[in-house]
Amino acid sequence: MSVDFTVLASGSRGNAALIRSGGVGLLIDLGLGPRVMAARMSEVSAGWAGVASALLTHTHGDHVQSASLKMLASHGIPLYCHEGHRAELSRHAGFKYLERADCVRSFDERPFLTPDGKRIEPIVLSHDGGPTFGFRIEARSSRRGRPVAIGYLADTGCWTRATADCLTDVNVLGVEFNHDVEMQRRSGRAPYLIARNLGNRGHLSNDQGAGLVSAVLERSARRTVRHVVLLHLSQQCNLPALAINAAKAAVRDRGASARIHAASQWIPHPHLPVTPSRRQPTVATAFPWESDADEVPFRLTVE
Repeated sequence: MSVDFTVLASGSRGNAALIRSGGVGLLIDLGLGPRVMAARMSEVSAGWAGVASALLTHTHGDHVQSASLKMLASHGIPLYCHEGHRAELSRHAGFKYLERADCVRSFDERPFLTPDGKRIEPIVLSHDGGPTFGFRIEARSSRRGRPVAIGYLADTGCWTRATADCLTDVNVLGVEFNHDVEMQRRSGRAPYLIARNLGNRGHLSNDQGAGLVSAVLERSARRTVRHVVLLHLSQQCNLPALAINAAKAAVRDRGASARIHAASQWIPHPHLPVTPSRRQPTVATAFPWESDADEVPFRLTVE
């Protein structure tokens, strides 16, 4: 049996991911409305009824929506958030439903367990959305099975050695590859927005994301990291090919072997069944291309 990891959406218009083990789901972020979330989950044979808990990275609007908080409450699904999130979350009517349903749980910087046995290790990140976290998540497909480890960092302006240390030996590494620096500088955006995105409390560039991938691979046992997932690509200031080429170079420079995936804003991608197997995968890449004209994605594989 495997642990399933799916990015339901990734980008400035909404973020959510789903991890399932033993048929029980954990949502990371709620940046989509409940109907869209349900539609995305149904595409991978999942649904609200199979979600046991939810986990919040931070309170920016592309990571949490009030209506989806209310949906959690209606299903009795607990939300794990940092105590520093509460002030902003209290502005959402949906959060009040969660509080009344006694479905709010707090985490700090220490690892904790969800009721179904997933181990969550928060990773403190640098972002202007208040307290912001990435996570190392370990899940087992069966009680006696070996754990699958998943790293997830969606919004941060920089990373440290401690960040890479927390992600050592994950099987799936999800890292923000938000922008190409030159595209960002030439974007025509307001100067303050460009400065924010390039700053230490903004978003990782392709080169910064690739640097983190390289640092994690350097620390990890050979063949352990089997999937690298590129998160939060900017539609205006990045191209999937640019992000993938940066990640591919990091993987090859370390002599590693991993599949590289660019997550999509519009479709559930990637959808990965992951086992603790140590078999070496073939080096490949897969990503959905997003057309500015009609926003219809298609997949392209680059060998």
